[in-house]
Amino acid sequence: MPVVETATVEDTASGRAPGRPRDTTLEAAVLAATVDLLLEGDTRDVTIAAITERSGVSRAAVYRRWASREELLAAALDSVRSGVELTRRGSSLETILSAYEQAAVAVDGRVGKLVKKRVALGLENESLRALSWERHVSRRRAPIAAEIRRGIEAGELDPSVDVEAMIDLINGLYYYQFVVRADSDDEETRSRVHAAVKLVWEGALRRPVAGVG
Repeated sequence: MPVVETATVEDTASGRAPGRPRDTTLEAAVLAATVDLLLEGDTRDVTIAAITERSGVSRAAVYRRWASREELLAAALDSVRSGVELTRRGSSLETILSAYEQAAVAVDGRVGKLVKKRVALGLENESLRALSWERHVSRRRAPIAAEIRRGIEAGELDPSVDVEAMIDLINGLYYYQFVVRADSDDEETRSRVHAAVKLVWEGALRRPVAGVG
């Protein structure tokens, strides 16, 4: 496969102005190649050399976008995940339940395998785990955090609720379905996620103030 470069020395010096958008086609090719290699076999074989050979993009072009193998792996593992999309429902609980139920079904066989790969790689590689958290996972939590805070402001949840801890609990229950439990159909998974989110939510409901009322 021919190796593709994104810019010559002359391009960098004069023809490519600072701030010019990157070639997203090349980025997509590298990410797709990395994902394919991760799915095919041992993660130790997913080297920069293997990625450049599969994608047809040069090593120099790869390193212009990702400073390290870990950075590229983190981006590739996240590239198959869709962002959390919240559709407003009657309450914050209903809004979050809907989001997690949809996300549970969206984790199909291919995405599920990559979720497991990410967990395993994170346990083995501290740098990769930190990059995944800082650049991808923490950002995906933001809409859920905002909705929980909305629930607190609306009086639905207790003001003492630790938002980050609550998300950790819900996400832990969510990931358990794909990392630990045996395969099951979408309806079973959706039902378990629904029950788990409700259980956590009920523990965070606003409590009546003692001696009031």
